[in-house]
Amino acid sequence: MQKKTPLEPEHYYHIYNHANGFENFFIDNHDYQKFLNHYIKYIVPICETFVYCLMPNHFHFFVRIKPENELIETLKINKETGKIETETISYRFSHFFNSYAQSYNKKYQRSGSLFQSTFERKPVKTEKYFVKLVHYIHSNPVIDGFVEKIEHWEHSSYNAFFLNTEAFISKAIVIEYFGDLENFKLIHQNSFKIE
Repeated sequence: MQKKTPLEPEHYYHIYNHANGFENFFIDNHDYQKFLNHYIKYIVPICETFVYCLMPNHFHFFVRIKPENELIETLKINKETGKIETETISYRFSHFFNSYAQSYNKKYQRSGSLFQSTFERKPVKTEKYFVKLVHYIHSNPVIDGFVEKIEHWEHSSYNAFFLNTEAFISKAIVIEYFGDLENFKLIHQNSFKIE
């Protein structure tokens, strides 16, 4: 089994996962909201969130792990080194997914794993990739054929940039990478292309 990239303070990551087999983990609008509520409870205290998109059978988040001095209030510290143990950041994500899976299984009277193995994480290291990833995540519902326009999908952070919603999204930072809100909108009007 391939070892996963550790999640480290002040690093940027694309976090994603897929439902087991051909299952969905969002059946109705309440499921989407419940998933976000669990995210706010478990992940917002340790991450800055730039964008997200929830699809019926998979999800994407683009986050930056908070600095160590902010994590100390929430996570366990290694007594010998006085540093945050990077595993505890991953465990926090595991608790998030497990708590949602338990409530989902109870609601739909199912058992077993809801998610495919452990969640995926891909480091984001350049400004160009930052912009491309934001566009990609918001474009997912169009790429997968659920809607014709990004703004028609209600389970992503895209519309929050134009409305006063999703207080946990770091909108100002995202807009800074795009130059301004107008350019953010313009780039999102173009089809996403993998280069």
